[in-house]
Amino acid sequence: MARAVYIAAFAWIQVGLALLLFWVVSAAAGAIVKRVRHHHDVIPAPSEAYQGQPWTADYFRSLNRVHMRWYPYAYWKARPMTSRYLNIDADGNRVTWHPPGQAHASHRPVIHLFMMGGSTLWGTGVRDDYTLASLLAKHFADSPNYELEITNLGQIGYVSTQELLLLYELLRRGQRPDVVLFYDGVNEAFTGYQNGMGGLTQSEFFRAQEFSVLSSSWGRKILYRTALRSALMSTGLADLIKLLAGKDNPNMLPHQVQPFPSLSYLAPPQDFEGTDAVEQDVVDIYLFNVRMARMLGEQFKFEPIFYWQPTVFSKNQLAPFERRLLPGDPMRAKFFKGTYRRLAQAASANGVIDISGILNNRHQQLDFIDPYHLNEAANGIVARRMAADLAPMLDRIARDKDAAGQAANRGSTKRRAVSRARG
Repeated sequence: MARAVYIAAFAWIQVGLALLLFWVVSAAAGAIVKRVRHHHDVIPAPSEAYQGQPWTADYFRSLNRVHMRWYPYAYWKARPMTSRYLNIDADGNRVTWHPPGQAHASHRPVIHLFMMGGSTLWGTGVRDDYTLASLLAKHFADSPNYELEITNLGQIGYVSTQELLLLYELLRRGQRPDVVLFYDGVNEAFTGYQNGMGGLTQSEFFRAQEFSVLSSSWGRKILYRTALRSALMSTGLADLIKLLAGKDNPNMLPHQVQPFPSLSYLAPPQDFEGTDAVEQDVVDIYLFNVRMARMLGEQFKFEPIFYWQPTVFSKNQLAPFERRLLPGDPMRAKFFKGTYRRLAQAASANGVIDISGILNNRHQQLDFIDPYHLNEAANGIVARRMAADLAPMLDRIARDKDAAGQAANRGSTKRRAVSRARG
């Protein structure tokens, strides 16, 4: 008995020492990989773009605390959270600036504006008061003709199909916007490039892998195997091996446009028509969603407005930091430029406002903190353009609401008069 205990203890110590040695070696390998990646500037940290502004450290700590939770049909929305510069309400929406202490004025109609998009609209990289929604709220705060209530429905990673599904859910619950603004482009192109086909969500291959993993013994076996593989492949030692083998891909981006293996049943390789076809599919599916949004607008009496947004790939004069954002592999830039070129040709005929070039000819001023997200000053440029487009629309809606209210008052007065006469 004593001998068995001795052998078990000895084996346990050996296993422990082996695990400790593996951890030490893996940590050292990870540090080497991190230094090599930094030397090659794989992707500069977004915080570098702020040039020492004092709020950025606190902001990015808060950004790292943002987590998603399950949301039916649209897949996810952000969990509520509070911090100094980044706040998410109980509905999972980014908090929008509003005039302090202002109550509704009875003499002014209230116009409800929903804003929908991905992380660029949600406000990655900017404080609450500098999201596009907040900047528009500030712009229209002093309007004498109406009060504008803005809801920022942007969510990190959303594509236009998810936005439509979320809008459908809100309409089904009885919410009735007057205007719905869509701000898209980045995620439409990115998901086509990432998945190798148009019309899917970001990282759709994860959804395919995760399906039914907890509902059967077969699925749980896949879960355990995937968890073990992920744990081993996420170590510093594995990263060093991939680096030495020339297969280091910290951003998990493809080097060519082709259907992702786990999604190949959606677009079999034998039916894959090439990069040009994927670019066109991205545009066609987006324009189809534009049509669907217009149909919803006709049915539920709101006015949709659509913007196609800028990226670092569509800017013609890059600041030094922005040039560092361009990937070494030109495939992504080529795909974005091709997709954007196709959309530009179709935008006007489909009622889409293409502002992808709004930051051009700015003499190398810094606008982007990464290939897709704008800093606060550049957000201001986009917001001013949106405000100019929205102003006549909002004035017209306010006049219509005023007229409808006056007609309702006249009808109510007439009914009271008739009632008194009959009495």
